[in-house]
Amino acid sequence: MPLFFLKYVVNENSRSDCMTLFGGMTAEQDAADTGEYVKIMGRWATVGSSSGYCICDASNAKELHKWLLNWSTMATIDCTPVVDDNDARRIILQNEPTYTVDYANVKNDAKDGESLYFIEYKFHPSNREECFNIFANFSKEEDEKDAGKNTCYGRWHNLGEGSGVAICSSKSQFDLYSWAFNWSSMCDCHIQPVVSDSDCRENIKSKPDFQRKHTELMAILFPTKAKSGWFR
Repeated sequence: MPLFFLKYVVNENSRSDCMTLFGGMTAEQDAADTGEYVKIMGRWATVGSSSGYCICDASNAKELHKWLLNWSTMATIDCTPVVDDNDARRIILQNEPTYTVDYANVKNDAKDGESLYFIEYKFHPSNREECFNIFANFSKEEDEKDAGKNTCYGRWHNLGEGSGVAICSSKSQFDLYSWAFNWSSMCDCHIQPVVSDSDCRENIKSKPDFQRKHTELMAILFPTKAKSGWFR
């Protein structure tokens, strides 16, 4: 199934309703929201700017946009097809890579004493081919050494632009920028602290007026379901 990177910003006049709606959603409601043909690999929020990131796969672009229609009145959502490390290396090397990366931990929370960070990178045009070759020829040991004390849960690439994104767990800004510094002469990195869906919802629900706002919003948006208790 095609793999997509989504970057969203909630509209200014929809922030309160969007945050309340999202904060009250359960796993069952998440599944109903995405439908049968879209699978969220990971989603992370930067609450201060009412924005965030998502990696998902979908059976096709039609099904992807069918899901996004649920949120398009409240947010602006950019969509880009991407490839993971394994497919990126196959494309660059035109051969099988020496090892494959496991993406089973993409949804993991940060490790104890650490935080989640989302990284956006873009190679300098003059260094793009060199960077592709360095990345594609990394051994497993070299890849892990490059990341240092940071734990990379997933990385995805836009080979058409020489850009990409990653999600990692890190203990400190020192560790983060030690990793970024390895590539500073070849690419620009934008790093933001993020929270997972579960942590984001926990924070939203912790606000003293959440339950009242959620009940009122559900009565307006979904009066029949609100009466049945489906959103509780």
